[in-house]
Amino acid sequence: MKAMESFVESVKRGGLGAAAQRLGISRTIVSRNIQSLEAELGVRLLNRTTRSLSLTDAGQRYFHFCDEVLTRVGEMDRQVSAQAAEARGELTVLAPKWMQGAATSLLVAFAKAHPEIRPRLILGGMAQTAYGFLEQGCEIALHTRQIPDSRIVARRIAEISYSLCASPAYLEGAPALAHPSDLPAHATLVQYNYHTWQFEKEGREERFQPVATLSANTFFALRDAALEGLGLALVPEPLVREDLAEGRLVTALGDWTPMGQTLYVAVAPGGGIPVKVRLMLDFVHDWFGRHGL
Repeated sequence: MKAMESFVESVKRGGLGAAAQRLGISRTIVSRNIQSLEAELGVRLLNRTTRSLSLTDAGQRYFHFCDEVLTRVGEMDRQVSAQAAEARGELTVLAPKWMQGAATSLLVAFAKAHPEIRPRLILGGMAQTAYGFLEQGCEIALHTRQIPDSRIVARRIAEISYSLCASPAYLEGAPALAHPSDLPAHATLVQYNYHTWQFEKEGREERFQPVATLSANTFFALRDAALEGLGLALVPEPLVREDLAEGRLVTALGDWTPMGQTLYVAVAPGGGIPVKVRLMLDFVHDWFGRHGL
């Protein structure tokens, strides 16, 4: 493309020096670009003398082709840039399944604030890789995993507390539970991607890898199984907040605090973040700051 630009501008402006000035490069680079283009094509495009240049027959045909290509590329660049600068169009957001309520409320509020943008919510299917949400066609993701790739734009937006809980009926008939070392005697309900349970008490940490009585890829299933009295579930506290308040579930191992996670909002790498994505990025940060989880 650079070689084509050097060739076209040299023809339009009647010389290499004028083309160099227009392109902001040296006359030598313009000359080298044209020479490389001629070498690639295997044909002379310009007849050059110290005082003038003229197109060969092949150069005449190739000039019109290059001029059309560069014009169309320029038009497309302007269209794409203008679209990126507009706060409109579809915007796809990926979020964990258990965040259905919060994510829906967030996008409803965003849609009301920005009626020209059409949010599209995808729940679940969180990929393990840093670029996973982009490969799924999502422009923005609510993420609970740390993203090691520094090129991904990510902001911390909330801390997620977890609750180890079970139904009162299960706990009444279960063995005593005072320390994480007592957990192997219990039935456990485990999320696939959260298979190491960590607890903290007064600066001490304990880890436990449960053998699942039931496992699932969604915390919703674990909550339902816990309500049915099947065993202990370690789940995000917002998901069971009402169940705990109304006594359907009871916190277990109360002296030990389950280790939580950080919620991030992530967008694609690069400096040219579209306006609609930047608006959502800022809106997510502000919304969680006001509403929490």
